[in-house]
Amino acid sequence: MSEGLQDSTEGAATMKKDRSWIWLAVITLVALVIRTGMIELVGDATNFRVAEKNPRPLIWEWGYEQGAISQSLADGDGFRDPFLKESGPTAWAAPLYPMLVATLLRITDGPSWSTAVALALIQALSAALTCVFLFRLGRVLHSEALGLLAAAAWALHPMAAYLPVALVWDSTFVALGITWFLANLAESVCERGLEPISARTGAGLGLRFGLVLLVNPAPLALVPMIAAFVALRQTSMDCVRRALPALGGFALAAAAITAPWTVRNALVLGSPNIRTNLGVEFMVGNNDDATGPFNGHLHPAYNADEFARYVELGEVAYSAECRDRAMDWARRNPARFAGLTLERFQRFWIGPDPRAKVYLGMGNEQKRDWQGWIKYASHALAGVLGILGCLLWKSPVRGSAWIPRGTLLLFPAVYYLTHVFERYRFPIEPIVTLAAAALVLRIMRWRR
Repeated sequence: MSEGLQDSTEGAATMKKDRSWIWLAVITLVALVIRTGMIELVGDATNFRVAEKNPRPLIWEWGYEQGAISQSLADGDGFRDPFLKESGPTAWAAPLYPMLVATLLRITDGPSWSTAVALALIQALSAALTCVFLFRLGRVLHSEALGLLAAAAWALHPMAAYLPVALVWDSTFVALGITWFLANLAESVCERGLEPISARTGAGLGLRFGLVLLVNPAPLALVPMIAAFVALRQTSMDCVRRALPALGGFALAAAAITAPWTVRNALVLGSPNIRTNLGVEFMVGNNDDATGPFNGHLHPAYNADEFARYVELGEVAYSAECRDRAMDWARRNPARFAGLTLERFQRFWIGPDPRAKVYLGMGNEQKRDWQGWIKYASHALAGVLGILGCLLWKSPVRGSAWIPRGTLLLFPAVYYLTHVFERYRFPIEPIVTLAAAALVLRIMRWRR
């Protein structure tokens, strides 16, 4: 009798699990259809259309630094010249995304409309696949209900449908990579109960994390949260010591997979950093004319004097000089720096004023259209709900709050100090969506 009851219970659980995966497949397919449809819907307002209007566009108009480096790779000149002018080897971007775009440029003899469509379809697929890892993350940290709700919200999220097919940049792949990594991290740690994970498991996570860093090193900001989640989820007093083998394996594996790129940068540029432009971005966002968003009047891509200085000093030394200039300005203008920091915080979570003009570069700007209001409403609503969802996070899984709270706290910090585009939040937008979905699910259950 008891065996029959047990078999019945296991059978019901299996059916429920199967239904969840069927729903997830439907959600992912819907997400893909929406994003591919967006290619035509929003095409006229994106830089993808540059390729259709001009079969051989200026690569800068199409992909900016990422496009310029990709073109250099496609031409066989190596990883260099991020501003379309002869300036030598660079690490202005991490390697994987320009390598992908360069491959498409070679295949399609681009830049052309074929190149743009191929890249948009790849990014649309990546954004749709994010649903799968968002479901896995939500299921482990909370419940299958949250996983499905978060995946569905991501499928319908206007910004999550717009940016992947509107932007030649690495943001879509960073969002996918962070969600993929965090899902694997949560599963590896939570499946062990309250026991520490092994060094081998930590190394596996480190390999995944290293791959994400080769797309963009911004997720390095999440390392304190990762370490805390691995160590402090345990109940033993010596939890930190017990977590050291896993964390050591993680660090060594991540360093090993990024080593070919960092060694190249150390030998060629004199710096082992994955990217070398942080000092420049700090200076661009902190000066007498800064207002919070990107302002290119001091950027070497738009300012001839700054570009000349960039070539004279070299990329690493120039970035260090820019950092020192910005720090000196911040020390002399502490109140102004604090005001800019608050403005950048607001722009990161609420978004830019849809009535304001969009600054495109030195002397170039355009007015926002109807899409600006939709993007603003979507960006602001998701940001507010995400923050509230993190603050009110409640789950039966011990330590689960570390991931959403740590991600939303740590990742944006560098952008509060530099400058903000709306796309800068996109790498953590799946986690913002997860936290917002947790809040909605909690309200729905409370109303019941």
